Amino acid sequence: MLSPTFKAELAGLSLQDKLEVFEAVRGSVMPLSDCTFSELSITQEQELLRRAKHAAANPGAGRSWAEVKQRIMGA
Repeated sequence: MLSPTFKAELAGLSLQDKLEVFEAVRGSVMPLSDCTFSELSITQEQELLRRAKHAAANPGAGRSWAEVKQRIMGA
């Protein structure tokens, strides 16, 4: 479980720093060779990064997974 202090420190990081923390944690859980996205083109990777930056800059924008799933499932 993460401490509130650690969570607060993470929240204060820039997107680039958060991505570095993510890479460090992911690398400690699974080898780098297991977590590459070789099936993505450079253009696709760039688009994913662009979207991640947009989402980080606009935390209230978009819909939750529950809302999207409800719309898709028609429930």
